[in-house]
Amino acid sequence: MLPKTQGSGRLKGSFKSTPQKWVKHLIEPATLEAIFCDSKAKLAKGQDQNHLVEIANAVINETDALWAELEPEQPHYACHKGCSWCCHQNVSVTWPELLKVLSYVVKMKNKKSIPSLTKRIKIHSQKIAGKSSNQRFDKKLACAFLKGNRCTIHAARPLQCRGGFSEKEQYCRDLLENRTATQSKIRERTCVGKYLVAPKMIYNSAQLGLSQALDDENLDGNIYELTAAMAILMERVENKSLNSITPDDLAPALLTKSKGEYVTRTF
Repeated sequence: MLPKTQGSGRLKGSFKSTPQKWVKHLIEPATLEAIFCDSKAKLAKGQDQNHLVEIANAVINETDALWAELEPEQPHYACHKGCSWCCHQNVSVTWPELLKVLSYVVKMKNKKSIPSLTKRIKIHSQKIAGKSSNQRFDKKLACAFLKGNRCTIHAARPLQCRGGFSEKEQYCRDLLENRTATQSKIRERTCVGKYLVAPKMIYNSAQLGLSQALDDENLDGNIYELTAAMAILMERVENKSLNSITPDDLAPALLTKSKGEYVTRTF
């Protein structure tokens, strides 16, 4: 649970009292600090891969609960199963979130299907290498885990995916099918963005708090791209060398800023 002094009551108060400040940075400091402290406490009890999956579960559960409390006060959103317009961009993930997704995928698939899945994800990761979210939108490059417009890892999806809500489906469709024109209209203020800010802030803050807790313990606090990182991890599963993986091995999936946008390495 979130510490009482940093809990949802303070979150709601801070969001309402200084919305412009928090919206500008899309960060809610009470959530960030709460997740940081909670993750630090859990890391003190164990830092192996199994413990990191447990920490990812805890952070996601806590943040989901926080959003559930705030949700009734927020605008209605149009998101539904089969709506996947937003699933064509880079997805930032921490190391514990990656391990959670990996654990889910491995349990979901039988051993015989792992090689074909590994190959498919690797091919997809090569297509998105070095591309920004805008470039992925333009080329309609979806997440490797999207199948039939449905998320195949929905139960284990990362924090960033959980924080994405939109009031209007057509807006998301326009961003994918005609991104340049839609973004121009937003800049010119002839169109208003329809993404919900509150959940984005909450989940952003949770991910940052988790990342900072890992950094503070001299662990891997890097932010990776989901598909690119999973391509590397799936190969490790096949080769039975997952336990020896290091941040250097994940370097191709590291998200770094280039010309104002976050991209992975180009080969």
